[in-house]
Amino acid sequence: QNRQNVRMLAHVNYAIFLTSFIGYTAAIVLVGLYSARYARRSDEDFFLAGRSLGPWVAALSASASSESGWVTLGLVGLAFTNGVQAYWVMPGCLLGFIFNWFFLAGRMRDRAADLGALTLPDFFSLHFKERLPILRVMTVGVILVAMTLYVAAQFAAAGKAFAASFPELGYRDGVLIGSVIVLVYTATGGFRAVCWTDFLQALLMVGSLVVFPIFLLTREGGFEHVFALLKHADANLLHPTPDGTGLAMFGFLLGSGAFGINFGYPGQPHVLVRFMALRHRREAWLGGIVSVIWGALVYWGAVTVGLAVRAMTEGGAAWGQPLLASDKAAEQALVLGAANLLPAALAGIVLAAVLAAICSTADSQLVVAASAAANDIYARLISKRSEGSHPWLNRGVVAGLGVLAVLLVYREQVQVYRFVLTYGWAILGAAFGPQVILMLFWRRVSYAGCVAGMLTGFVVPILWQSWYSAASTGIEVYNLPLGFCCAMVVNVVVSLVSGSGAREGRARFVR
Repeated sequence: QNRQNVRMLAHVNYAIFLTSFIGYTAAIVLVGLYSARYARRSDEDFFLAGRSLGPWVAALSASASSESGWVTLGLVGLAFTNGVQAYWVMPGCLLGFIFNWFFLAGRMRDRAADLGALTLPDFFSLHFKERLPILRVMTVGVILVAMTLYVAAQFAAAGKAFAASFPELGYRDGVLIGSVIVLVYTATGGFRAVCWTDFLQALLMVGSLVVFPIFLLTREGGFEHVFALLKHADANLLHPTPDGTGLAMFGFLLGSGAFGINFGYPGQPHVLVRFMALRHRREAWLGGIVSVIWGALVYWGAVTVGLAVRAMTEGGAAWGQPLLASDKAAEQALVLGAANLLPAALAGIVLAAVLAAICSTADSQLVVAASAAANDIYARLISKRSEGSHPWLNRGVVAGLGVLAVLLVYREQVQVYRFVLTYGWAILGAAFGPQVILMLFWRRVSYAGCVAGMLTGFVVPILWQSWYSAASTGIEVYNLPLGFCCAMVVNVVVSLVSGSGAREGRARFVR
């Protein structure tokens, strides 16, 4: 009788868990379907929501789209593996938030509106009034390559989350389910659907990543007890920086676990497009305040969850032992912790928050990639009609890129944190960030400088990642800051040598 009661209670809890998760997912898909009625009007509405975003929606959707499964899975796993060093990610990312919103957003919004630019390739091409679409095609190529890798990482994160939450599902099943959920509402509703679903998902993410770590700390007796367990297991988990020489410290600070991440923020098309869609320039300030507060809460929560779950695992929690197997396994710490410690309904909400982080990035990137193919290649170069709507082309590109992203990660799991930051994030940040900054802040930037800078920013991170090995030197040299600095220098030098930037820039420079 007791066994039957336990079994029945387990089934009831599982049903509650599943219901809470499905309820959230259904709500997100319905928002996307409702948004489809507006997405039919024009490409401007599909890609920029008619430039009608308010500061709250823009800020939270931009934040959620940039902080993906690499936070809810990857950053939690980094804290589980490396300890308190993971807190360095907070200032590293928040500096990027501050620069983007308080220095870049207003200028980007006004210049894009003046040009009538719907996309980042539009922005580059129209700014320089190029006759041959060299810069436009280069921008589209970078977006398609980097975004496909980026979206693939999000689907891999979905596979891990579902496999950890539902015993009857495997990693591949999770990849397929996560991709279908994202593709349904993204292909239907476009940018408006993406922004509103990301807004809701940002609220869910911050709620889960504040409430859950507070619950864990309360349950474990606060930071003092958590740190005591960590110190007993491995004193290195409490070292704020890795041991080593001054060069090792410098490499750490500019690495993917600290300040190196912020070099990527000015170059993310799925973030920049939110700035282009703002109703007015002045709304960037409120958006910045909202964004920075949101980011601080989410990063603190993700790292704290990782530390608390590691402490419980070292304290003997049987459910946490599989997390010690590898860095890839450690990325399931949030999901496994919620499933084993929270009531079923709340555990379902936490899983929904993990999926929210994944969806909020994948959907934004799919829309940006679709806009690159539909607007910047077909509408601008093939049909020569920038006005009107191309709904089936837009949605077909979203579906096609989604399928390609699934194929990249379907057979083999990847470490989400490293995969995102060293490929998608680094390539976009180095290829686009220096060019956008110089175009908005320097009068003498030239067309030739931007072409050379973008090519440098695309090639250097890929070559460096395939060539350099930190194991041989003991010093991490993150490919993003290196690629960013190389691209910036190349752009400036070529612009000065070409001499055309001063003449071209005065008429276009944003005040």
